[in-house]
Amino acid sequence: MPFTRTTFLRILKIGSAILVILLIAAYALWRSFAYARGPAITLSEPTNFASIISTTTHVIGRVERANSITLNGKAITIDEQGHFDETILVFPGTNFLTLEAKDQFERKIDTKVIIFRP
Repeated sequence: MPFTRTTFLRILKIGSAILVILLIAAYALWRSFAYARGPAITLSEPTNFASIISTTTHVIGRVERANSITLNGKAITIDEQGHFDETILVFPGTNFLTLEAKDQFERKIDTKVIIFRP
């Protein structure tokens, strides 16, 4: 069978279709890895074992791949990028903060922070 222009075009079309299908499959796989990892919490403030002098402090951070987040059992709001900023009371002595994030598949992750107020 001779290699003609028609054969070349057929091979080009089939190769292009296979390439597009592979790119779509690779993109879908890449996007699904984020959901497979579950939620993640990054806390900016306060740091663990921080000493707080005032009666209030801001809990600032970012949550990824989560639908909801709670601070000591109370729901807090997050923006479209996943950032949160919540003001809390700091009592004298040791204060325990527990952040818990939950994704759409009900997977949970929590972050615990201990802060002190003299």
